[in-house]
Amino acid sequence: MLDGVLWGDNGSPLEPPVTEAGTTVNARNPNQGVPCIGYKGGAEGDPLSSEGYGYSLCESKLFNVRRLYGDVVTPIGLIRIGRQPFNMGNTLQGVPGDGRFNRFGIGRQGNYVDRILFGTKPLEALKPAEERSLSLDEGFFVAALYDHLVSDNLQLFTDDEHQVGGAVFYKSKELSIIKDLELLTYYVHRFSDEYSTNVNIFGGRAIGRFGPVYVGLEAAANVGSTKEVAAAYKAITNDPIVDQRILQVGARAVVRYDYPVVRAGEPREPGLSAYLEVNYASGDGDPQARTDLSQFTWAQDMNVGLLMFEHILHFQSARAAAAATETLARLGAKSFPVDSIDTRGSFTNGFALFPQMDFRPHPDILFRTGVLVAWAPDPVVDPVTSLLARDGESIDDDLVNFAGGKPGQFYGTEVDLRAQWRFLEHFIADLEGAIFVPGDAFEDENGDAVRSVLVQGRTTFFF
Repeated sequence: MLDGVLWGDNGSPLEPPVTEAGTTVNARNPNQGVPCIGYKGGAEGDPLSSEGYGYSLCESKLFNVRRLYGDVVTPIGLIRIGRQPFNMGNTLQGVPGDGRFNRFGIGRQGNYVDRILFGTKPLEALKPAEERSLSLDEGFFVAALYDHLVSDNLQLFTDDEHQVGGAVFYKSKELSIIKDLELLTYYVHRFSDEYSTNVNIFGGRAIGRFGPVYVGLEAAANVGSTKEVAAAYKAITNDPIVDQRILQVGARAVVRYDYPVVRAGEPREPGLSAYLEVNYASGDGDPQARTDLSQFTWAQDMNVGLLMFEHILHFQSARAAAAATETLARLGAKSFPVDSIDTRGSFTNGFALFPQMDFRPHPDILFRTGVLVAWAPDPVVDPVTSLLARDGESIDDDLVNFAGGKPGQFYGTEVDLRAQWRFLEHFIADLEGAIFVPGDAFEDENGDAVRSVLVQGRTTFFF
């Protein structure tokens, strides 16, 4: 409930979040301020420049309803209505935000949606009643859904955003030589009349264990078109509003070798694990409306490393998004797609190799290390700043990255470390650290980029 809240009274007089006392000497109570990206330039600064933005304070949400739904159990399946997880399990397009699935860092709130869902196990109807399985952990499942994503003007339906679709998945603890098998495929169609938005969202996942080797493969794509981005950028470029094609692709492959093999639910044992992760998300090096929208962004809580994407790219892109939003607001734009420039720590426009090693000297102690090396498929570009600087037919010589330098394609190299102690069965203490050596994607106009170090600790209670 106090997620991200800073300690103490950190507000300012007459500004949100408001301080609990007019002076520091008589401070009595803490307030609920959280760090966010805000304008720091003051009266003399430029709110249209990303340089004027940095870490500021915002009011905290003390209570956030992530799940609230009702179930209707029928003889042929389950009907669920209400606010629900966006995806079934952890996928590139969304995660429920449950559990401790990230190998470095934490999952925060996850993704959720207001949905009507029908799910069933159709093959069970072909079995005798005494042999039917109602388990959610094994079997063949089919689900159909309707999501209501956006309601703007309550008097209109044309500005609403909807999606319909479904998923088919199969789970099995034991299938021949494959253990813990999980297969998933889904399709969703997202649509809105206001900007002629039509997007087809595809995805698939295959997970299984072959003896001591665990393998996971996933791919996802967004294909369609929309006028929304071009309509907003017209305020900056005066280019015609066109129906932009959407073609975005992401993929992830994981291979892990465990010694000894300890499956979920079995007692923990000392041992070793070797792990290799390969990640991909398509990029977009040309922000003009005449080109495709091709940048794929992973779900925010699917962490890739501790520092490079989670903090450095997040900070730089958040400043650019804040300045771009202010620019469009002053120019009278009706839509603000530039908010999505802020990656929020997600993996995007990247190809990454991430080998890791686990060492468990004791069932309750874990040491983990990894080396993350990442490149950008397309040059890393600040789209709005680049569009504002365009001075001719070609934009190539006007492109800049989020630090104001020339676009580069090497993010850099990061070394991640994690030490974990599990105690009293339901508590975990983690100490994590990262060292990041940046590449040309983060360099400013002088060719400089600063090395970064992160150290963080946390205690988790789970049940």
